[in-house]
Amino acid sequence: MDQHVSLCLGGDLANLHSLGWIATDIHRLIEFSDLLESGDQEPLERYFGPQARPANRYKSLTANGHRPLNDISLQDDGSLTLNIPNLSVAGAIIMPLVQTAVTRLLIKTDSLLDFRLTPADPGLKRVMQAFERGDFGNGRDGLFTLAFVLRELKYKVAFLDHNAALVEHSVDRYATRIARTIRKHGM
Repeated sequence: MDQHVSLCLGGDLANLHSLGWIATDIHRLIEFSDLLESGDQEPLERYFGPQARPANRYKSLTANGHRPLNDISLQDDGSLTLNIPNLSVAGAIIMPLVQTAVTRLLIKTDSLLDFRLTPADPGLKRVMQAFERGDFGNGRDGLFTLAFVLRELKYKVAFLDHNAALVEHSVDRYATRIARTIRKHGM
């Protein structure tokens, strides 16, 4: 089943320059989720493992290349929304994990900027909101609990059990990059 996620940038971030930098990091996370779903461990470790260097933002790591985006729209409140279609279940799970991590980083620095990555699937959205509230715990244990809940809801999330450490590492790494971009371009 294809998943859709919306990226919303509000406040001072609602400009195409900020959106461009953040969208390239989001694209890397989409490639990460595609590799997770495929189960191909070698490129996962090479490009996203603890020993990996940050990848060039212009190089495609998977055969999918850059995905077309449906639309960028201006909302009534002045925020920009980018719709990201045709994601795997892994992508629809990774995006809210990153949003949660970015939000935690921005709260530490007292940045009150609007940054949201929201899945369109209502069931997945409720589960990810519970994860964001901390209902499942933190770190790797929280990811295992999240995987258990999603399995009970009939989502295919074996990739989360097998790669929890890699997911945690990549989410933290890209959340840090996105938070830096937000702090730099949002002020």
